[in-house]
Amino acid sequence: MARLRLARLRLDSAGSASLEAAMVFPVILLSTFLILFFALYVGQKAIVYYGASVAGERAAFNWSNSAKELRTGAYPEGSHDGLYWRMLDDGLLGGLFGTATSENGAESGDPAGESSGDDSLTGRKLRTPAESMASSAEGSLNYENKYLVRRIRTEAVLPAVPEPLRAFRGTNAISASPSAIVVEPAEFIRSFDLVRYYAEKMKSRGDGETSFRSKAKSVLLRRKTE
Repeated sequence: MARLRLARLRLDSAGSASLEAAMVFPVILLSTFLILFFALYVGQKAIVYYGASVAGERAAFNWSNSAKELRTGAYPEGSHDGLYWRMLDDGLLGGLFGTATSENGAESGDPAGESSGDDSLTGRKLRTPAESMASSAEGSLNYENKYLVRRIRTEAVLPAVPEPLRAFRGTNAISASPSAIVVEPAEFIRSFDLVRYYAEKMKSRGDGETSFRSKAKSVLLRRKTE
């Protein structure tokens, strides 16, 4: 008798639609929410990356003159940064002789430069792009000059992440780290000729290239501390 009831129950299709809906609908709902959270994360990541990338690219585009307007690149007639700013303030000699660092930078939301304490030409050039990035994320811009490659690195962080995204990713912030290359064809040629000149000079020295570089490095470091 019991076997007959089980056989009838197997053949009976009543309630099958409700059973299938109860099993499938939660899976569909969960998948929909996961896709939605992933789309929100991608959108927030794109906003942060775009803001940081634009700030870095504008800083690189206007690098030749600190008086340039950030969006257009226009600057008042007669406004220049000095004759030897590329050699000294831009860190060309420091990159050539191994004293260059990426410490020169500016942070978003620091218009007066109190926190960074950097009032150099490089710091002033980076401060305006950093302020423009403050509307989309918090972060900083840093500049480094290594021989023929001059790069602006941007670090952007969005701390105000919605709670669902925090649970989805397991972190409290969304970050991006794009970089931009300062491109100046004429300056690249001049820098290349300078590197060639010093390379030949180092090779012709009797005490060797290492000794020449170390002496030049010590002179530059001593001038920085004076």
